[in-house]
Amino acid sequence: MPEIYQFPIRKAEAIIKDGRMTVRLFYPADTKPQKRLPENPKFGVSVFEDLVKEGFAAIADEQNPIGPCGGGSLYILKDDVIVCHRRDSKAPGHAMYHSAYSGWPDSEKAIFTADGLVDICLRETAEECLLVTRDPKPWLLVPKDSQEYTHASAKRLGIDLRERLVDVELVPPTDTLEVYDHNCNQIFTAKAFLRFIYESNTSLNASQIRQLPLSSDEVVPIDAEGMISKDGKFIHFNRESYFVSLDEIAKMQFGSIMGLQGQGVRVFKTMARDGIPEVYTPEYREPFLGPDNVPVIHPHIWAPEDSLTRALDGLGIPGYKGKWMEIELWKERSKLEGKSLLPDGVIKK
Repeated sequence: MPEIYQFPIRKAEAIIKDGRMTVRLFYPADTKPQKRLPENPKFGVSVFEDLVKEGFAAIADEQNPIGPCGGGSLYILKDDVIVCHRRDSKAPGHAMYHSAYSGWPDSEKAIFTADGLVDICLRETAEECLLVTRDPKPWLLVPKDSQEYTHASAKRLGIDLRERLVDVELVPPTDTLEVYDHNCNQIFTAKAFLRFIYESNTSLNASQIRQLPLSSDEVVPIDAEGMISKDGKFIHFNRESYFVSLDEIAKMQFGSIMGLQGQGVRVFKTMARDGIPEVYTPEYREPFLGPDNVPVIHPHIWAPEDSLTRALDGLGIPGYKGKWMEIELWKERSKLEGKSLLPDGVIKK
């Protein structure tokens, strides 16, 4: 898998006007790759407080750097159903949270060009999510904007299916990323749904919302995420993939039990045999784990991570529209204060 390309940025700001955000990054003179930045929730709380109250904040400074922008995307199907995954219990951050698909910059092109940033969005989504038809002899669905990455992802999983190209439409993004060098010369600008996070790690991300002309009755998702072992073999994480309707999401807050809106919980895992994916619904037995590996009373506790919260805001979903910063502020402030994010009713006593 691609290596992470990060370096500390010590001058960055965000401005909100009329519900639209502009983020300005000022790259340092030294842009040699370094390790990803650690979490910084205390500074994050101050950033979100300033943005919510004043509409402006320095999102990085000399003592509190942020990294270059990563990317990702969320699929939405024509019957108003999103495709997402749940991070597993061993994830280094946001364990057992539901998430959109996103990842880190991996090259100079990703760092220094708008096209490179788009490539991150497409590559990371294809690396983490494939869609196949429900036919007895399924087709691999190949979004027209990410054919190369989709083929590579299917190959890693050993999936060998006939293919069907699929059109993709973008939900118009609301935010603007402006990137400058250390002399304030503009390097590039890009449109996206922007977000930053200071809990788990310190990062910035530009996401797209991609609409597909297919319904959840026609397709099934495959979580394709994995890693390359030391001996060069691909290890498939086989995380849970979910279909969740926007109508159901509008009725759920963080920590809600899923499936209570009459639609049940649509969750999938995958095995690939002889090039054919076998998609199945996993079985669950106690003890059940919720977000942050807290013992809970139900196997499916709704816990949208920041990438998914931002996308739901971008889609204008009630309960999320215009509130992604307030939600992330609540999360980071609660964790700093040692408070649980879950209501008492779902925590296993």
